[in-house]
Amino acid sequence: MTVDNLATYSIPALVQAAANGFGGKTCVIAPERTVTFRQFGDDVVSIADFLDGLGITAGDRVAILDVNSLNFLETLCALGVLGAIAVPLNYRQRVAEYRFQLEDSGARLLLANSRYGVEAGDLGPSLELGWRAIDDDAQIGLPGTAAGSPIRLSDRDPAAPLAICYTSGTTGQPKGAVIDQFTANLRALKLMYDLRLGTDDVMHMTTPMFHISCLMLSLAALQRGAAQLILPQFDYETTMAAVRMHKVTFINTVPTILSMALARDDFTPEVLAGLRLIMYTAAPMSLPLLRKLMSVYDGDLVQFLGQTEDLPQTVLTPEDHHKALAGIAPDRLKSIGLPCAGVDLAIRDDAGRSVPRGEIGEIVTRAGTAMSGYWNLSDETAATLKQGWICTGDLGRRDADGYVYLAGRKKHMIIRGGENVYPSEVEPVLLVAPGVQDAVILGLPDETWGEIVVAAVKRDGGNTEVEAAAIIAHCKRHLASYRCPERIYFVSEMPLNAAGKVLRHVLLDQILVQR
Repeated sequence: MTVDNLATYSIPALVQAAANGFGGKTCVIAPERTVTFRQFGDDVVSIADFLDGLGITAGDRVAILDVNSLNFLETLCALGVLGAIAVPLNYRQRVAEYRFQLEDSGARLLLANSRYGVEAGDLGPSLELGWRAIDDDAQIGLPGTAAGSPIRLSDRDPAAPLAICYTSGTTGQPKGAVIDQFTANLRALKLMYDLRLGTDDVMHMTTPMFHISCLMLSLAALQRGAAQLILPQFDYETTMAAVRMHKVTFINTVPTILSMALARDDFTPEVLAGLRLIMYTAAPMSLPLLRKLMSVYDGDLVQFLGQTEDLPQTVLTPEDHHKALAGIAPDRLKSIGLPCAGVDLAIRDDAGRSVPRGEIGEIVTRAGTAMSGYWNLSDETAATLKQGWICTGDLGRRDADGYVYLAGRKKHMIIRGGENVYPSEVEPVLLVAPGVQDAVILGLPDETWGEIVVAAVKRDGGNTEVEAAAIIAHCKRHLASYRCPERIYFVSEMPLNAAGKVLRHVLLDQILVQR
């Protein structure tokens, strides 16, 4: 296939097709403004021209520190038009974490929401082009100028990177997964297909735009001509009022948000009445929560599982949910579904051999939607991406019908409310806390968050004066709050194997007895 054909899977081609094809149809509804598809395209062109004037060229990295916003999405597309690379930052993190990602990616410019002005002011002087307020239209070249003729944008090589999305690593530092323009388009198309999106849909994503799933869903809306409601962050009263006002038909969320919403005293089924589909991601939903939700919601549910390195990987369809809740193959609600369209999924042992159905091994996938690799990390890339296969690090099994069930995490990752937490990121911080001799981070099951972060701590020299609150406070000074342990369990000794490694499963059993 020629590059000219593949260029239709570039970001400039996506923006051009959406602007010219859907024209005056509503594209984005946001607090700052509502735009049509044509206006969206004009804005993207204007931002791209402005950034070009600042000296941003193909291959340059530009970091974005923002809540969900129209300007965020338009800027991401503008960078794609230029062939520059977006580096979305997690607004829940701290300056030291941002600084590492800015330095590692080699970002030249930071575009930050003014609510993070203090952090941006600290980071800006180290960047060649400093920082600008992404929520100040004048600082990013808005508003766009409407033109009478169709938008025409120069093609980009679809293999050009679109974004470097930092995902937590087991080495103690996050890794930048590189997503190229072709892959972003293909991921969005697959989501559009499995979600059965239509031009009449109005989408709302409660997950943050710095997460790859939200960005891919926004691109899917642009591809399909569906409108999307963009709100800064999830707030129950504000979000649900806007969902009803704008007749939202589709919501992407995580089980934690659904659990919190259903537990509210002011929750009424009417807030969900207009939705045809709720998509939940990040983690499977507990059966009690599923049944509680379906008792007040008449629409469909769909679960996707994926990761920054490759998505979508599996899907539990609306039909799967309805059949299981009706008593037909109910155990499938414990699964993460079947492989998505075009996904080759295997369960392999440590030697790379496929294991028989029912046996546990590592989940690996190949679908043409894998990341290009980790930014400047060739060894880590080679360990994760093997001949097009993504080695997920997740353990699982398949039943006789091919449904996939998670069976733990090869790398001890914890998923708290949709956020990945790795012990290797937290334990070094714990180990320098006053009075701590040894520490291990574990995940405990939790109905609201899916899992919560806890720590098993051995006091230094048996010092009984070390308080749990002081250790937690120490962590919060150095880490994003969702990474910090919520509970401390003091132990006299860590259970070790013959090689001197901590037996995490034994430690977890001990803690579960104490709960």
